[in-house]
Amino acid sequence: MEYSILVVDDQPENIRFISILLKEMELGNKIYSAPNGKVALGLIEKITPDLILSDWGMPEMDGLELLKALKASHKTKDIPFIMISAIKIDAASMKESFEAGVHDYLKKPFDKLEFVARVTATLKLQDAYLKIKKNGEEIANQALLISKQHEELQKLNMLKDRIFSIISHDVRAPLATLDGLLEIFSDEEIQLDEKELIGYVGTVKTELNSIQSLMDNLLYWAKSQLANREMSKTDVNINEVTQEISELFHDKIVKKSLDFYNHANSNTTIYGDKNVISFVIRNLFANAIKFTPIGGRITVDLKVIEDSAVISVIDTGVGMDKEVLDSIFDEDVVSTQKGTSGEVGTGLGLMLCKELIEQNKGSLSVKSEIGKGSTFSFTIPIEN
Repeated sequence: MEYSILVVDDQPENIRFISILLKEMELGNKIYSAPNGKVALGLIEKITPDLILSDWGMPEMDGLELLKALKASHKTKDIPFIMISAIKIDAASMKESFEAGVHDYLKKPFDKLEFVARVTATLKLQDAYLKIKKNGEEIANQALLISKQHEELQKLNMLKDRIFSIISHDVRAPLATLDGLLEIFSDEEIQLDEKELIGYVGTVKTELNSIQSLMDNLLYWAKSQLANREMSKTDVNINEVTQEISELFHDKIVKKSLDFYNHANSNTTIYGDKNVISFVIRNLFANAIKFTPIGGRITVDLKVIEDSAVISVIDTGVGMDKEVLDSIFDEDVVSTQKGTSGEVGTGLGLMLCKELIEQNKGSLSVKSEIGKGSTFSFTIPIEN
């Protein structure tokens, strides 16, 4: 290993003598010199020596002042320092220098063997210290990484538990309904008229749609959990996305005689992941339809505020009280309610919306009032 060593002394002959000894040690040394502590500090700003050999008594800034200045800086406090003196050799002076942080002490005059031994020992101790420090930092980084991974696993486990709870509740219910209908259809003693049959078929369709929606959300969630999933960002026209989603829900809008207004400016585009944006708007739109009574109104609005796009889905539905609002984004609370026309659903879609928006450095919020409706808004940063 090649060491860089700084020799600080106001006597040129002392610098030459110490430099000769260092070169004879054949450590591949880079040797620098300074006539006092002040000059040494300026030099240390340009180089970071592996060892400093400094005389105590020097003009402008002596060795002890230099040592204290180095120890006061986080950048230089760990540089090993050997003090050299012909005058400050009493016990009190040596005690003062060691308390200030000196690594070793050489009394002038010193012989070659002592010099080599003390310099070698100091460098070896420093090498060992740096190795331990590096290993300690690596261990600390690994511990931090493990801690973060543990937290992420805990969150995923909590999320998994909630999803299983939702599946248990919201898949069993429609399956039980379908099972009951199959019993009716297979019972030869039960005669159904056309009106009853149409009603039962409608129920089957509703229950199947509920299961399909749940499966779609589960699949999307599974994809979103892939560690290497990359966001596919492009220019997204919110007006067009909203129009596509409204066409997807056309039958449900007509069935409940809902008025739909798309207030997203057709000329405004934002740069983001179209799949994420579509998924969130679709789920919020589905919730708005579910909880808006016949003859109600649903509006999609877009505002650009500074560096963020704020997309809102506004309905004139049943609204929510404070208790529901306080727990609506709580992952520990599983809450599913039937819609105004008996629609069924899960709390999974809203939970996934929140997670996906936060992954995109945005936020999801809601305002609601009983009997007046709800406004779900999400913000996403606009990137160019």
